[in-house]
Amino acid sequence: MTGLFCQSCLCFAQNAPAATEASASSAISSATPEKPIYTSSAERDNELLVKAFTAIAKTEELLWLTTPDEKVLSLYKVGETRKTLGLLLIMHAPEVPQLWPANLENIRRNLPLYSWSTIALPLPGKYAAAAPRRDPLVARTPATEPGAASSAPAALVSSAVSSESSSEESKPIVARDKLIGGRVTAAVGEFNKLEKLDLAVLVDNSSAPDALAALYQQFNIAKENTAESALKALVLVNMHDQEPLTKPQLAAIFASGNLRVMDVFFNPDNNAQAELRRLHKSEAMRQNVKDYQQLILPMQPNVTVEDTQSFWLGKIHGFLNKNNLSSKNSSSAKAGQQ
Repeated sequence: MTGLFCQSCLCFAQNAPAATEASASSAISSATPEKPIYTSSAERDNELLVKAFTAIAKTEELLWLTTPDEKVLSLYKVGETRKTLGLLLIMHAPEVPQLWPANLENIRRNLPLYSWSTIALPLPGKYAAAAPRRDPLVARTPATEPGAASSAPAALVSSAVSSESSSEESKPIVARDKLIGGRVTAAVGEFNKLEKLDLAVLVDNSSAPDALAALYQQFNIAKENTAESALKALVLVNMHDQEPLTKPQLAAIFASGNLRVMDVFFNPDNNAQAELRRLHKSEAMRQNVKDYQQLILPMQPNVTVEDTQSFWLGKIHGFLNKNNLSSKNSSSAKAGQQ
């Protein structure tokens, strides 16, 4: 009798792990997939972009631009004076606004105090950064937390990851110049909706060739008709020493002799930069740019985004206001002669 009882206990002990495993297997198989937070990776990315942009701007400044290939978030800040003289379109890569230099954010945020609205248009970088591996678009619950991995169906998680990856990999790669062209066109469309204003553009040297080619096409810029165009001024910011503009690129940028130009360089003003500045100036003269000036700034100007009286901001709004005044006087003189 005692032997029979011991044998029964031994059998129960041997079968206990099997029963536990069966119970766990049943629980996993009966688990239902978590509902996704977002319907697509694009929706998730847009939500993250909004959070990133609202860290540096007010919600009412967010401006979505729609292109044939994508939906892009930009920042539009209206003029803060009685009369707005114009709009400065700031175009720069990278696309993440927190990585923009403080001097550009300072212009975007504070130029409206000096009668100019601003649109900050992020452009795709020339060299694509490696995208980090993303978690699947599934809500975090106790069942999906790392500590509760045993209760989450691993097969479902793996399926969600592979499904998202295959979806993103299947998207065709759009050339950078085409993306820039679409964004510039969309930004110009927003500008055209505003009251009649002068337009100025600030762009970094890496983005300038593609961005200005698209912009000039929108305004049909040529030597003979620039004076009649809303596009009046260009601020070329040479921020990327490793990507100096070539002579053909400069010829295209300065092709409109009536477009007023401020060409900005940063210290150290060594022999290489002096030669580059000479190339820029000679090409501007060759293209008969009537109002061309160079500005040399410290490599790391002591500018904070909240500084409303910085030297950099003063140079920009002084240049734009002078140009606006000159164009208004020219128009008045023409009207008086008629």
